[in-house]
Amino acid sequence: MYIIQFLTKKVKDIIRLKYNIENCEFSITKPPEDVDFDYAINVSFVLSKILKKEPASIADEIANELKKDEKISKIKVEKGYINILLDNDFLKYEIFNLINNKNYFRTNTGENKKVNIEFVSANPVGPLNVVNGRAAAFGDTLANLLYYSGYNVHKEYYINDFGRQVKLFAKSIEERYYELHKLKEKAEIPEDGYKGEYLIDIAKQIDIDRENTLEEVKAALELNQLHDIEDFFKSYGINYVINWQKTTLENFGVIFDEWFSEKSLYEKKEVENILQVLKEKNLLIEKDGALWFDSKIFGDDKKRVVKKADGEYTYFAGDIAYMNNKFKRGFDIVINILGPDHHGYLKRMEATVKALDYNEKNFKIIILQQVNLLYKGEKLKMSKREGKLVLLDELIETVGRDAARYYFIMRNPNSHLDFDIELAKEQSDKNPVYYVQYAYARICNIFNFATEKHIFIEDYDLQEIDFSNIEKEERKIITYLLDLPFYINDAAQKFSPSFFVQKFYDMVSIFHFFYNKFRVISDDKIATLKRLFIMKAFKISLYNCFKIIGITPKENM
Repeated sequence: MYIIQFLTKKVKDIIRLKYNIENCEFSITKPPEDVDFDYAINVSFVLSKILKKEPASIADEIANELKKDEKISKIKVEKGYINILLDNDFLKYEIFNLINNKNYFRTNTGENKKVNIEFVSANPVGPLNVVNGRAAAFGDTLANLLYYSGYNVHKEYYINDFGRQVKLFAKSIEERYYELHKLKEKAEIPEDGYKGEYLIDIAKQIDIDRENTLEEVKAALELNQLHDIEDFFKSYGINYVINWQKTTLENFGVIFDEWFSEKSLYEKKEVENILQVLKEKNLLIEKDGALWFDSKIFGDDKKRVVKKADGEYTYFAGDIAYMNNKFKRGFDIVINILGPDHHGYLKRMEATVKALDYNEKNFKIIILQQVNLLYKGEKLKMSKREGKLVLLDELIETVGRDAARYYFIMRNPNSHLDFDIELAKEQSDKNPVYYVQYAYARICNIFNFATEKHIFIEDYDLQEIDFSNIEKEERKIITYLLDLPFYINDAAQKFSPSFFVQKFYDMVSIFHFFYNKFRVISDDKIATLKRLFIMKAFKISLYNCFKIIGITPKENM
């Protein structure tokens, strides 16, 4: 049980017994800098409206009950707030738990519920760009936060390998292949096709990977087997790009549990079957030769076409089947992370969940806003079809995986992200990635210096170390570390990696302030051992934070 959870439960028990009030919501925060206490509780202001009493009077009553707990050494009511100072031995005991319990930062909030979190899911028609990078970093970090909060997390990538776009992609590769082998003087790329230079690379790679391809293509052309040719280029192109995307994501530290094929939904007739289910519910309407899902009944803006007049299924039909597939696989919670051009999907997918009789509270869509990549103050523009790409591969190579991941999750998903390449490369405290990694390197240096001085905390029992005197700055570090499981859990419940990153950054700032003010290793053996154990706890905490965000703990910088 983390500290804030302990205090919350303690106060709620008092409220229930003293005032017969259940489910009272209040906040426990850090007090202002000039108040020398660990926490401030605002519960008296919440109860004042219910009990019709002055906040100060209520605070005094609750404070008198809290004083009975030996884990609390001092309480002071000021301006209606209940200020708490925790007992030093209790803090030492919790530091001991943090150091010795490898699962200290994990909570059981999720109760092992199965969560399907789908993210990135870029069309398999080209390399991943920086917009995909934001989704990858956000989704992977959120998955880690949910894992630490006790959820059974399944990370999934949806391969859009069915429909018009992959046909255009295949035709674009085909034309590049003809041009390469002089079967055509110039590639005739379809109007909505793909013009990037990478298609020429794909066309060249075909002959390297497959012998006699040119002869087979020529023979198919002579026999007018155009469908077979299309299938070949489609299959090769999709596999090529998916492998490319997998390699990029692996270099970015993102590993998916499953790559789910959209095409499989059609092959297994899941699209056909789910539309039949909707038809039996009287939710499908025939109009102008097409088939419409009456999603408007469930709060959508309008009715949606699921099957065109020419018999072709729409993308939305596949989305309905895919949503049903996820819940049928037994996931308790389904999370979709989508890009900035998907705002229209929110209401239609919520309507889908309702129409299929699933609990809408178990479905969450997160829309990530646009990424503006800045280089020397100028925005770099991207267009996949025109081939004007800022590849995620290039960004990783330029600024490094750590900086890319950190910057992508710094901002709230509802905010546009300006990614400053020059700042991300800077080796100074102005660069937040450098700032947090430098904290880890500093701690490693502290323990290296301790080794030089022949001081090994492994030779000491923390429970025997004197914690009777804890400096204010030391208390701030300790309580922040002990609050970390709460912040991890809170960030998971809010679906907010940026909230966690901010708390993590604040924790690092407290450490740097302490480091610049105090010497950890000094002639004072009692203070030295105490601080070394605090630093050990901090190092473990940092390591877990780095693991959640997906960045490297650097021992030297």
